[in-house]
Amino acid sequence: MTEGLRDGSRGEGRRGFIYRAGTGLACLLLASAGVCWVAANWEHASNLQKLAGAQMLLAVLVLAAVWRARPGSEGRLEAGNRNFTAAAHLAGLAGVATGALLALIGQIYQTGADAWQLFLAWAALLIPWLLTQHTVFLGLLFAVVLNTALGLYLGVHDGGIWRDFGGWTSAALLAALLNAVLLAAWERCIAYFDDGWRIGPRILAMAVAGWLVAAAFAGIDSRAGPIGISILGWAVLATMYLAYTRLRSDLAIVSLAALAAFVLLVLPLLYWVGSEAGLLLVVVVLLAAMAMGLRKLGQLLRARALADDPWYVSAFRLVAMGITAVLLIVFLLITLDFQVETLWVPGLLLCLAGLAAYRRGGADVLRELGLTSMTAGLLLSGGSFFALHEDGSGVAVYALLALGLVLYVLAGNAAFRFIAAFFVLGMATVMTWPHGNWEDALFDAGHALRDAPLSAYLRMWWFSLAGVLVLLLGRGEQAGRRWRPLGWALVFLAQITVWQTPAPQPGSIAQVWRFDPSVVVIWLACAALPVAALGAVVWRKPALPPSIRLGAPLALAIAAVGWMGAPGVSLALLWLIIGFAMRHRSLMGFGVLALLAYLMHFYYLLDSTLLNKSFVLGATGAWLLASAWVLRRVHRKKAQRDAAFTAAGPAEHSAAVGADAGGAERVGGIEHAEGSASSAGRSGAALRFGGMASRFWRRGGLIAGLLIVLAAANAGIYQREQILARGQRVVLELAPVDPRSLMQGDYMRLNFDVANKALSALGQAPDALRRDIGRRGAGLLVLRPDERGVHGLVAIRALSNGTSKSAYVASGGSPVQPAGSDYDDVFLEFRLRGSQVRVVTDAWFFPEGQAARFERARYGEFRVDQDGAGLLTGLLDERLRPLSGR
Repeated sequence: MTEGLRDGSRGEGRRGFIYRAGTGLACLLLASAGVCWVAANWEHASNLQKLAGAQMLLAVLVLAAVWRARPGSEGRLEAGNRNFTAAAHLAGLAGVATGALLALIGQIYQTGADAWQLFLAWAALLIPWLLTQHTVFLGLLFAVVLNTALGLYLGVHDGGIWRDFGGWTSAALLAALLNAVLLAAWERCIAYFDDGWRIGPRILAMAVAGWLVAAAFAGIDSRAGPIGISILGWAVLATMYLAYTRLRSDLAIVSLAALAAFVLLVLPLLYWVGSEAGLLLVVVVLLAAMAMGLRKLGQLLRARALADDPWYVSAFRLVAMGITAVLLIVFLLITLDFQVETLWVPGLLLCLAGLAAYRRGGADVLRELGLTSMTAGLLLSGGSFFALHEDGSGVAVYALLALGLVLYVLAGNAAFRFIAAFFVLGMATVMTWPHGNWEDALFDAGHALRDAPLSAYLRMWWFSLAGVLVLLLGRGEQAGRRWRPLGWALVFLAQITVWQTPAPQPGSIAQVWRFDPSVVVIWLACAALPVAALGAVVWRKPALPPSIRLGAPLALAIAAVGWMGAPGVSLALLWLIIGFAMRHRSLMGFGVLALLAYLMHFYYLLDSTLLNKSFVLGATGAWLLASAWVLRRVHRKKAQRDAAFTAAGPAEHSAAVGADAGGAERVGGIEHAEGSASSAGRSGAALRFGGMASRFWRRGGLIAGLLIVLAAANAGIYQREQILARGQRVVLELAPVDPRSLMQGDYMRLNFDVANKALSALGQAPDALRRDIGRRGAGLLVLRPDERGVHGLVAIRALSNGTSKSAYVASGGSPVQPAGSDYDDVFLEFRLRGSQVRVVTDAWFFPEGQAARFERARYGEFRVDQDGAGLLTGLLDERLRPLSGR
């Protein structure tokens, strides 16, 4: 896409952008559809059908990627960057399908909602494809999945194996080190990834900084506080600063390091503050630190001939100024005695004082003090005007708008202008938002349709349209300083508003049309925004072929009808198209991030079912993929015809000239020609051999990765099937609750009675037994059935290969007998999860919409093998009747 952005004014660049954006969006929607389908836990398919279908789909994707990776299969539009080839897209889909397969296995065999094992296995299985395909998507997928696994593990285990070495603090530092290693590896191999936009290094640097900040936050609860972690973090960030200013220039990572260092400065200062005067001193220190950081970043920008602050420098200023302004507000609220309704008075004074300091201050600290004072004053005034509006004041909204307008015009700083526009317009939107439960009115036929859904979509539409127009007004250098902050504020407000709008189901459109057709009209208007933007892009000169000019907007318009059920997709695509048209990388990146964030949000929306979401995303994704393929084929055939027609005329002349040149070469130097031909032959042979080896490596890696995934998946399936076939039946009492798990769907969280008793017994067990179980993080429950067949806890003991062979009798006075004795005891493995005891699983996954069916569950039914490994096979009611089963 980098080539398309540089060449956005020519037809070839626009064709490349349409094809790459279309196929990339299609693959992302198809991957999201697969996740939603797995999470829906479709009850009309058997376990064999689900597992076989998922594995067949994975095999088809990999084999298709192998086929597309053959020599000569990639077209001109695909060959510019390996990240946008068909093989790369198919390999990326296979990577997502691997995670879906693992989630499906965990869902079917009820392995629990503790998902860190799933993500860790997923990351491990991605390695063969990552090493052979070298695509940015696979690299980022691996990094994100690995970090997710680590975060989930630390959350479950309260620091995991590092619990005795500082707990969360040491674990977060280990995670930062891991991401630093990944960052160094990516930088070393960045040419293989063809990562011209440096997406991977920036995201990994963000992960390093994020884990350092998390370690400092965790250190607040320690005896020494966060200062030690902050010092270590500053050392790491200083190394990052030196590396990306001297070894490899990347001011985005430098700004990120400066921002993380600022946050690491805030934490120990707030930890030590103990008075109002101390808080004021903290504000002064932060102002000085912010001024120093911005001065250094300004020097680096001037050294690279950059006049305006890029987005990453503005982001540093925004966050640093926001934190300092909030602390200044806290200081004022502590020291001043004002009612909320009268806080606009000190807020206005702060705005005036800050404006004077900013416009007259020559020193960096004074200018930053002015900006921070204006920010604090604006926030205070906004809160006060909101309280006045709630009390019935009719002029509060207008007063806030007037204050924001004055500050926006008089303050020339882009970051502050963004804050002023975003805060004032956002507050005005909240203050004028219609009251009433409009979600029920939209989706519940028993409620009358109010005007609030129309108002919500209207706000989103106007914010989007205004944002595009204002950004177009700010294309010049001077106009950009004036209009671009307002444009970005409108873009952010539109993106936030779309998160507050419900996602209509296709079946509800007819119902809503009967109540109020204007709602359906505004739905169509929102879906039409990216279509109109794409039409404007493809119809500008130089003219594109009619197949592109007509076909691309038409294909997008048909897909947009499906996106009425997911309006955030249309909005994110709008930013992507406008960003390309303006050659605005930041807006294009924002569109991609907005799309990913909205798809995550869309997954958790309860307005429509997961199967409906899977259908909407899958159908639109398949349509876009087919459309991109058809348009590319049409363009390729036309290009071949044009090339043949052009070459027909001068072909004979070229041949004659070539013959004359060849003759002259033979007369003038036969020996030289022969030598050149021999050297060219050897060079061509070497290149062909290298190309063949590279293609063999890539295609062989795809096949090897597929075999490893299938082998690992089926080994897990076989192991669990053996437990189900040969295991002993065990029934335990439980107490459930309900959430939703990412990728695995709706589930009922379980808490078994024997787990609570085991935890109590573990606290009273002998020291040797307790140490053994704690060291291994697991032990065995000795269970015995009563007359109803419900098993209760008799004792706890260590694993069979533990150092302690003794058992602690947890209840009753009966001796602990070996398994298979007259007592019919059963050994069941348990695991320690932080301060809790986990018995087999903590969740029961069920099809979406079946929660009421399992509310009567009182017992869980297991199958347990001789080694104590168990699987949950069903839930039982109070009379031990099955509610479901295999």
